[in-house]
Amino acid sequence: MIFNCSNPLQNPKVEAPSWVPAYCLGLKGMAEAAFGKMGTDSLRITWAVFLLALVSASSCYSADVVFLRSSGSATAELEQLEIATNFYGLDLKVMMVSSSNDDLALDRAVEREDTVGVVIAGEALAHVNRDALLRALHHRRGSSPSLLILGVAPGEDPSLLRTWSGGTSLGCKRLESSLRPQYLFGRVDGLTWQLSDIEIPLPAGTASYLVPGETSAVQRLASIRHNDQVSPIFIEATVQQLKIFVACAVSSDGSVTGGEKLVSKFLRIAPAMMFIRYCAGERGWHALHHYANFTIDDPWLRQRYGYVDYKALFGEMEKHDFHTTIAFIPWNYDRSEPGVVSLFRDHPARFSIAIHGDNHDHKEFTDYRSKPLAAQTAALKQSLARMDRFQTLTGIPYDKVMIFPHSIAPEGTLEALKTYNYLATINSTNVPQDAVPPPASSFGLRPVTLSFADFPSVARYSVEAPIPKYFLAINQFLDNPLLFYAHSDFFEGGIDAFDGVADEVNNLEPDTRWRGLGDIVKHLYLVKRRDDSNYDVLAFSNSICLDNVSGRDSVFYVGKQELGHQTINSVTVDGRNYPYQLQEGYLNLSIPVPMGNTRCVAIQYENDLELASIGTSKDSSYVYFLRMASDFRDNYLSKSSAGLAIIRFYNGHEEGPALVFAWVFVFTVVCIYAAYRLWAFLWRTPHAPNKAGNPSLDGPSVGAGNKPGKTRERIQSRPSETSDSTR
Repeated sequence: MIFNCSNPLQNPKVEAPSWVPAYCLGLKGMAEAAFGKMGTDSLRITWAVFLLALVSASSCYSADVVFLRSSGSATAELEQLEIATNFYGLDLKVMMVSSSNDDLALDRAVEREDTVGVVIAGEALAHVNRDALLRALHHRRGSSPSLLILGVAPGEDPSLLRTWSGGTSLGCKRLESSLRPQYLFGRVDGLTWQLSDIEIPLPAGTASYLVPGETSAVQRLASIRHNDQVSPIFIEATVQQLKIFVACAVSSDGSVTGGEKLVSKFLRIAPAMMFIRYCAGERGWHALHHYANFTIDDPWLRQRYGYVDYKALFGEMEKHDFHTTIAFIPWNYDRSEPGVVSLFRDHPARFSIAIHGDNHDHKEFTDYRSKPLAAQTAALKQSLARMDRFQTLTGIPYDKVMIFPHSIAPEGTLEALKTYNYLATINSTNVPQDAVPPPASSFGLRPVTLSFADFPSVARYSVEAPIPKYFLAINQFLDNPLLFYAHSDFFEGGIDAFDGVADEVNNLEPDTRWRGLGDIVKHLYLVKRRDDSNYDVLAFSNSICLDNVSGRDSVFYVGKQELGHQTINSVTVDGRNYPYQLQEGYLNLSIPVPMGNTRCVAIQYENDLELASIGTSKDSSYVYFLRMASDFRDNYLSKSSAGLAIIRFYNGHEEGPALVFAWVFVFTVVCIYAAYRLWAFLWRTPHAPNKAGNPSLDGPSVGAGNKPGKTRERIQSRPSETSDSTR
């Protein structure tokens, strides 16, 4: 029996559980009427709480993976394949096998032209006719699909594995306790990519490994280093001119030290992800380029701001090839220094500006009991008005990307961001503060999600704590943009503080493009090649730029999720109105792009925004003093170790302004008192009696030839002189 358990449209932003039912809706006639040759399908997914109806707008051009399993078993392997095929946009067809199966059904499933890979659960090897399967694979027209034996466990018959693997694997054994096991990726062209030679620490626990055969014609894709040995857990070999992969079963309770969710998830599904990516090639969802960005929160354009020396930072960017975005507080729109403005304006490839709140008065986008949605929406509008004024005053463009101060806003505020045509929000988490992550296992494999308010929410990573090399490598393997951030005190040890991270990223993926956040958001889309050599596009943002790097003229069939309540005001391509179709919660359009060219799509929503009518004045004394205190904190308080400790405590614990003011007040009082005591000590010391060093000073006199009254008068006069000079 064969059934399809995958979303045939394979939308990687739909974090749907494996049991979600799916069906295709034929839209070919409607699509052809609007776009000629374009044929699309729609898929509706009902998902309690998080999504009501989510329809994907990809075409029916889809590659297939066939999974052979025994009835009621191999659930872990099925889940791994569901995640992997969903991530890369392939159909997963599951076939229940038994010793009584008719080989004809297997032949038909394998010989289909759309089949790019076949996976057999380790426990189902005894029920599959090996000769019939290999014969069917050989008889396929064109290239033969690859074969993966997934989830091999220690209790299975070693002779079966030896036969299926052509002698490259003689069985599977359980790993005895090891103090510091390491997950080690090999280096195999076209398979390991950025993961090559990466090591990842594993907790001591249950794991297994393959017993290698005598043949040397095997590639180790992943191994486990335990004690003084390195044992394979995922291998590839050529058997009878077919590529056959073998992978051990993965422990369900294994996790990476440090609790890194992405890394832990990826290791549990790494063989399935690597195999599906290899089989899919261009027919799977992929990004056209790798992107990265470094953002510094809070500074305004002042030389220097805290530990940030813009001129010196520019030199580091030139030497180490990275880009810096300033998360700019709109309240500072009229405070920029001409020299720094010129630096930014002259070097847009190195510097850019994004939006960081409005007033940045602590958690200004917090829960609605503390600050109602209407007030937060007004702040979003004022942010745009102030940034528009900033652009007029400086000539520096800004990206309509919101970085919320301290923490991401509630979901309703994200909906307002979409209404007022922001591009995205980028924060340390992509889950709004009043929401919970979707329960699907696939959630978190990408940093961007549309699960909340139908608006792109993107995760970024702090560099103020070390970022492991393997975390960078996994993200690059998954085609994820790497977005880093820090505050000005990150450069306490030198303006070269970020150089090491930039070098690591560039070494792992030399094709990395360091860009501003707006440019990266405009490339937040995935493509996959159709059978007609054109491309399906899965867009995350309301503004995207389609790059045709295919080496031929191509048509891009764009699908953009539209489930929100906003009304579309216009859809333009390169600034001109363009026809589109709204169908089952998706906006669809087809765009021809000549070879080597770029065409930009922009979706604008109706709203009441009138920038000219929005006040930009700074009429709040509270906000004024808070901003002045923040400047004092970053430019003066941070220059002492005690002050720096206060700042880091504030950043780490997200304390309110009142407590910060209290700390600053106490710190200032202590400094004044210490300065006074030091001054008093320095002025008293030269006139103090020194009986041991000068016996002539014995007695009540204050000094030979000096009258006590005059001495006191001279000493008492000095404070007033110091005070006058200070004024």
